[in-house]
Amino acid sequence: MKIKIPFDYDRLAQKELGVELDIPERNVQSVIRTFLLNLDYNDRQKWIHTNVPNKNVKHITEEELYE
Repeated sequence: MKIKIPFDYDRLAQKELGVELDIPERNVQSVIRTFLLNLDYNDRQKWIHTNVPNKNVKHITEEELYE
């Protein structure tokens, strides 16, 4: 996944400094998992409904969570 973000500020030039990151898939999964697990159930559900199309959501059992 590629993403462009500001990461510092040059006070003398009064400009943001940026980077373009090419983040490996395993790291993207880790970041998303950490973000979602830090939300409570209600906020997690809201985020999923807002950001993930229904066709990409598969409901699974508790047992399947830990396989």
